[in-house]
Order: sequence, then structure tokens, then C-alpha cells
Amino acid sequence: MTIRSFILAFTILSSSFSFSQNLESRSTEIKIQRLLFLIEQMYVEDVDLKKVQENLVLGMYNYTRPMSLYLKDSLFKITGINPSEKASLGFTIKFKKGKVLIDSIFNKGGAYYSKLKKNDRILSIDGNNLNDIYYYSDFFNRSLGDSNSVCSIKVVRDSKDNDSKVQSAKIKSVEQKEQKVYITYDFDGRPGKYDVSLHIKSSNSNSWSSKLKSVTGDVGQNQTTGPNKKIVWDVLKDRDEFKGDWVFGIEANVKSLNDTLEFKIKRKNIPNFSVIPIPNSFDHNYIKNYEQGLEIFNLIYPDSISKSDITEYGIRFMLEQLDPHSTYISLKDLHDMNAPLKGSFTGVGIRFQIFKDTVLVVQAIPGGPSEKVGLIAGDKIVKIQNEIVAGTGIKNSGVRDRLLGDKGTKVKVGVKRGKSENLIDFEITRDKIPIYSMDASYMVNENTGYIKLNNFSSTSIREIRKAVFSLNNKGMENLILDLQNNGGGYLKTAVDLADEMLPGKKKIVSTNGRKFPEKMYSGDRVGLLEKGKIIVLVNESSASASEIVSGAIQDWDRGLIVGRRTFGKGLVQKPIQLPDGTQVRITTSKYYTPSGRCIQKPYSGGSMAYRKEKYSRYKSGESFNKDSIKYNENEVFLTLIQNRKVYGGGGVVPDVFVPLDTNGTSPYFNKLIRKGVFNQFSLYYVNKKRNELEKKYSDFEKYKSNFHVKSITQDLIKFAEEEGVKFNEKEFNDAKRTIEIRLKANIAQDLFDYKKFYEIINDLNSSLQKALEIINDKEAFSNLAK
Repeated sequence: MTIRSFILAFTILSSSFSFSQNLESRSTEIKIQRLLFLIEQMYVEDVDLKKVQENLVLGMYNYTRPMSLYLKDSLFKITGINPSEKASLGFTIKFKKGKVLIDSIFNKGGAYYSKLKKNDRILSIDGNNLNDIYYYSDFFNRSLGDSNSVCSIKVVRDSKDNDSKVQSAKIKSVEQKEQKVYITYDFDGRPGKYDVSLHIKSSNSNSWSSKLKSVTGDVGQNQTTGPNKKIVWDVLKDRDEFKGDWVFGIEANVKSLNDTLEFKIKRKNIPNFSVIPIPNSFDHNYIKNYEQGLEIFNLIYPDSISKSDITEYGIRFMLEQLDPHSTYISLKDLHDMNAPLKGSFTGVGIRFQIFKDTVLVVQAIPGGPSEKVGLIAGDKIVKIQNEIVAGTGIKNSGVRDRLLGDKGTKVKVGVKRGKSENLIDFEITRDKIPIYSMDASYMVNENTGYIKLNNFSSTSIREIRKAVFSLNNKGMENLILDLQNNGGGYLKTAVDLADEMLPGKKKIVSTNGRKFPEKMYSGDRVGLLEKGKIIVLVNESSASASEIVSGAIQDWDRGLIVGRRTFGKGLVQKPIQLPDGTQVRITTSKYYTPSGRCIQKPYSGGSMAYRKEKYSRYKSGESFNKDSIKYNENEVFLTLIQNRKVYGGGGVVPDVFVPLDTNGTSPYFNKLIRKGVFNQFSLYYVNKKRNELEKKYSDFEKYKSNFHVKSITQDLIKFAEEEGVKFNEKEFNDAKRTIEIRLKANIAQDLFDYKKFYEIINDLNSSLQKALEIINDKEAFSNLAK
């Protein structure tokens, strides 16, 4: 190739790259313009678009890695953006496991002169603790101030830091008085607290070889640096160890402890660097919009920032500042989020688990593509499309990615079955696979049916109607509907389910928003569940559509709500596709129960605090005591038939409170759960004993009545120890019943069907047990419903 042709080729390539970059920039700009327009036109409340754009910039800033407060002065000149008028503390931070750590320190900054260190954990700035810090931008503005202003910072210094190794102290004098030795030493380390350990160099008269022995006891705990420090050695404690020894010398070793330190730091201007003027940093010339943000962040990280990635992160943060439920969904996540609500996906139709680096078929879904070609439970998938997947460390996501695909396409799998050494090859044609929203349906006693729903999908009503017909044929008169841990789904499905239970034409829910006038949803069809007693089970993870149903049942006095206060999500999102195929769900309305209450809980404290609220109920005692529930006395309503008092503004409060049951658990049981031991062991056990178990327990009822796990608990304990869970007899006995029921439920799931899991595990469902107690007592049910 000639020089001329090389230059021409390089020019073309460069132009193509530049064109690609410009095209990406233009695409993201159009996307942002469209999104800002949608927010202005559709959002449930009035919005300040200027503030919305500032939050977009802050989100982009939070995406940058590693985070920096500073930019070289030379780069500011390129952008034409003026630097911040403020000064900072001279260090950058990183987040690690919920902690805010110093990541780097600038020379000649305030932190440098105050001798802060990398990896110091920051507790507070000027008395404001950092427990609520989740983003770089949160920290950014707390660190800024006028040049030469002084800031107080508390940090924890970790003794595992590289500079905190065991060091020697200089011993100045040793004096013995009776049975105690008084030692004076100097140690000029960094400020902080230290442990001092003594080592005696001695020899025994029999060998005359010297040894260094550690003395026992806490001779120097929590010492501080400085001259003339003193510690005492009680010789009597070591008389057996040193009896008959000659002492040649004493060494004092110093080891730093984790310690809380406080520093006064002066904010200083850093030579050749200035502070980036992100929004809310009290500057007049801060970065105001997407285009400016993209320009300056691309200068800081020219090789590592994808415009589409930083834009997506900015959008997520921006929407999160509007409310906790407005969200952005990337192309990658769109399918996974929508599939459960659509009620199907396209694949091969198996349930699998990875056990000891092997893909094990747990179930070939009845009527699915895999069952049709002959795959069975217990098969081990070794190859997918001639690629070996066994023994490669493959994850669940990797298996799914290889098995999912378009309807009608084919995938080849190589399977090891039983003791056969040869692989069996199958070619599977991908097809539509149902995703069931109903986890279980069965009769809990002779006249009461039980249905557990995990979400409100497009197929939920069809599933429930089928289950109700079956339960009616078995003698169902009353129903317990379990919506515990059901996070919601389609509004229409919730309305249709409530309509099945409410007689006549009744209002079920209404929605109202700034740009969307009030819309009422009523039921008027003859439902399958209009007669008989109804109890709905809820807890702190029952949200959205679950609250629509439970709220309507409660407001119309149709049944009882049993359990704990629901999550409190009363915002309605509208899904909208953006120009590049990604999707946003923007909050457009609030929904109101038939009595007029909005059950949305407050979210002014930010999205993180909002999500943590349900866990705070555990600490406040609400999870265990009804008296600890904080009612909103400004949101009092009456039910529509019995005029019972109900509350808005924070979820649906149950008619019958059931405390969180922590009896029957223990640290040992919790470790078994966290480590996945029950799942792994049951899979191993069923795979090993499948033929024997299927022969002995030909149907689930035989298994439920006759299978006892006591004979295999020792196998479980041994298996758990191999997985790193050390046996504790007391903790095992404390949770023995729970462990046995959980083990039996897991084995049932792998041997029969995942829905059978609940027929056994529900022996531990305290809300269900309470519901059965009430529903069987006619007088108690009637009194509670008044």
C-alpha cells in the first residue's frame, strides 16, 4: 500500500469513526428531548424542567468512574465552561459495601496537609453523618465551601491499612517492683489508638537457646502515640511459661486499631485543577443541560465513556428524583421485565438448576418443546449447540442466553442420562412457554380453598378461574387469597380479580393525574367468588395491584385483610417507548380505593429512604406489634357498608394483624438459607434417589402423608458442612421443625412440581394459620367484619 493510499484509508476510517460518534450523540440528544417533552406533558404533578435537566446532569456525573471533583484547568478552557467558584477538601471518594472511603488525595490540598489517608472511612462532615449518602453528587456538595474555610471530618482508620502493620516501639526503661514489671516506651506513630504486645527474649538453662515468647494478658490495650507511655506486665500470669528462664530482653510491638479520628481540614485551591461546577454546587455557571454535561464528562474520560451508557445512567437518576417508581428500562432488560407480566416467553421449556457445575434438568414443562422431544427430570445438559457447558463455571444467565431464542428456531443439546457414558442428542424447536402467576391452589381444609398469586399478569385471571372451577368441584365454600410478597402488575388484572369477588356493579379503583382526568374502574360482571367468605393475606411486600384488590375488598366489607401493613404504592405508571426502542415508565396518576383513600406512602426523603422504609418497620417494632403502626390521622376514611375506620397515606392496614414470626429460626437455619443449602441438597438427593422415590411415592398425597425427613437430616448436616456451614447443635434444635418442613418442601418441589412446595411450607405460614382459625369460626369472622 502506498503512503497516499494509506493516508486516504486512515482518513476514511477516522471519518467513519467520527460519523459514528456524531450519530450516537444525535441519537441520544433526540432521546433526551423526547423524554423531557413526555415528562412535561404527562407527569402526575407540576415539574420544573430546569430542575429535571439538572438531575440528568447529576446522574451523568454519578456514572463516571473513578469519580473526581476536579478537572484540569486546561480542559476547562477547551469547553468554555467556567470552573466552580468554590474549593473542596482535596480528595475523592469511592463507595464500598455501604461505606464512603477516601479514594485518592491531591497533593497540596487540605486533606494532604491534614494527613488523611487513602481508605479512611468518612463518618461525618461538619457533624452531618453520611449514612444517607448513596451518590457521588450527594457527597460533592457537602464537601464544597469558600476557599480557606475549615471543615471538620470524622473518619475511621482501618488497622488493616498497609501503613498500619505491626511496628516496634522504643523501650526506654524497665523496672520491676515485686511481681510486676513496669515498662516505659516511646512511639511516634500517626494519631490513633494501638494495642501493645510484649515479647520476652529468654532461654532455658537446659538448652541455652534463646526464644521469643509472648506474654499473656492485656498489657497494653488502647494505647495512644507519644513519648513516655507506660505499660505493666504481671509476671505471675506467666510464671509457669517462664519458670527457670533467663531473660535477655523485652520487645514491645505496636499494632494500630480501628479508631475514630477527627480532622480539621482547610479547603484549598489545588494547583492546575479546579472544581467541576455540577448543579447544586452554589455556582452561577454550573453545567445546566445534557449537551454541556456530555461535553465535559467526555473530556474527563475520553476513552471509557459510552454516550449511550452515561445517558442511560443519567436518565435513571433523573427519573428517580421525580419519584421512586418512574423508571427507565434498557433494551437488555426490557424482555426480562415484561415477560412475567405478558405471561410467556420463547424458549425450550425446562426448569433447571446448576449443581456442582452441572446443568441439571429439574422439570420438563408439561406440553413444552423439551418434553415433546423426550427430555426428563434428572437429565444433565453437557452441550448446547456443540458448546460444552458442564464443568465450565457457567452461570444461570449463561444457560438462559443459550436456550432462549425466537419462536421456531432450533437448538441442539447433548444430555447425559443416568449411568450411561454416551451423550443423547436432542434438537429442540423453541416455542412459546407460559409463565404462571399463580404459585399454588389447593384445598386447605374440607371447605376452604387457597390460592397464592405472585403477580398480576395478563394470564392471571384465566389461571384463577381455572383454579376456582377445580376448587369448587372439591367442595370449596370459602377462599383464602394469598397476596403476600406480591409486588403488583397490571391494573386491569387487579380490577378483574376484585370484580370476581364483589357482587353487583361496584367501584373498584379510580385514577387521577395532572394531565389525566379522573378515571373510574368498576366491576359489573357476575364473578365466580361472589359468595362465601374471603380472606386476603398481605404483608409489607404486597404492593400496587395487590393493594388495589385488598383495598377494594376492605372498603366494600366483602372480606377480611389479614397480615401486616402493605407496602404503600399508590402511583400509576404509563409505559412509553423512546425513539431507540428503550422504554420509560412515567408516573402519570395516583390511584384511589373505593372509599377515596390514596395509599401511597411519602417519598419526599428520596428513593433510597423510601425503599428502606419497609425494613425500618422491623426496627420500629411495627412488624411485631400492631400498636407500633403509625396511622395517618389526616387520612381517615370509612368503609362503605359497615362504616369501619380505615386509613390512607401509607398502605392498607389489615383488619387482623399477624406479627412477623421469628420463632423456629436460628443463625444456623439462616445460613442454610443464605448459602442455598436446601435447594442444592434436595436437588442432589432427588437426583440420586429419583427412581426409588417415584416408585415409593407415586403421587403427591402419598409423599405428603408418608415421607419423613428425620432419616436424612444427618445427610443435610454433612452436606451443609461441605458447603461451609458449620453445624451448631443448639441452633439446629432451635429451628428443627422449620428445617424439617423446609427440607420436605424443597424435595417435593424437585420430585413433583414447584407448586407442591407451598402445600408443605405453608405449615410455617402464620398468616394462613390465623386466617384458617378465623374462617372456621363463624361468629369470630362476622364480628371482625363489622
